[in-house]
Amino acid sequence: MHFHDLRHTQKTWLIEGDIPEIAQAKRLGRRIPGVRGIYSHVTPAMQQRTTQALQHRWEATHRQPPAPAVRRLRAA
Repeated sequence: MHFHDLRHTQKTWLIEGDIPEIAQAKRLGRRIPGVRGIYSHVTPAMQQRTTQALQHRWEATHRQPPAPAVRRLRAA
C-alpha cells in the first residue's frame, strides 16, 4: 500500500458519503477549475459533515474482521 492509495480510498469514501465536490476537493488539497471553483465555498457545516462521514466509514471498516491477507501477515 502506498500513500496515494489512501487518497484514492478517502476520495471513494467521500463520494459514497454524498459529500459535495467542493468539500472533497478541499479535503484532498485540490482546486476545482473554472466558475465552480470560484463561486463554490466550503462551509463549516460541510467540513463537519465531511469529517463525520469519514469517521463513520473508518469505524465501520474497523468493525469488520481483517481480510485474509492481513490475517496471514499477522500470523507471520
